[in-house]
Amino acid sequence: MLKAALVTASVLGAGSLVLQRWVASTRGAAIALVVAWFVIVAVAALVWLRDRPELRRPVLGTLAAVALATIAVGYWTGFRDREVDEDVIVATAEADMATDAKADEKPSGKEAEKPKEPAGPVSLAAGTFTGQDGHAGTGRAEVIEAPGGERSLVFTEFDVDPGVDIEVYLTPDTSSVDDRVELGGLKGNVGDQQYAIPADADLSRYDSVVLWCTPFTVRIATADLR
Repeated sequence: MLKAALVTASVLGAGSLVLQRWVASTRGAAIALVVAWFVIVAVAALVWLRDRPELRRPVLGTLAAVALATIAVGYWTGFRDREVDEDVIVATAEADMATDAKADEKPSGKEAEKPKEPAGPVSLAAGTFTGQDGHAGTGRAEVIEAPGGERSLVFTEFDVDPGVDIEVYLTPDTSSVDDRVELGGLKGNVGDQQYAIPADADLSRYDSVVLWCTPFTVRIATADLR
């Protein structure tokens, strides 16, 4: 009986994982596929149990328990939005640089040797989020440098599927997180927010953003910074 229960749970769990991670392209598709998988397994189990009445209770009980657990975990991790609204840094448009006020003046002497500095934050790179691994995601990711040299990764118009323990990484590409710069946990799956970038991070190498769900080892969304 225990063996039958374990096999049932394994079949349901393995099938659900494969369908969500490698087959479904959106959250809606993942839900539909998982529901279909549970129905298929349930029908197959009922047929198989016709001549095995002693196994009906453990098998059907396992089916019900796994279904309820899946619904609970799915709701907790996939349908509860966490909204934030930070006062994020905004890049200064090129026309608003400090130099445009004196654009026609030609400094001389030592003043001519000083590099011109922008009057406000400057956008270094930006990209658009795309959902990954069965998740949806939209919004803008932008690297902004403050006049003092501090750099921030800023998310605006941001909206991705909710999840549990999502980390924000800078990576060389969006396909792997083995080589990464860790910026901390995602503050919210909806709303404007920003993350400090370490001073020693080489943005010419780490030019991609990956939102990584640690427990399920999947990408929620990615963005290429250009």
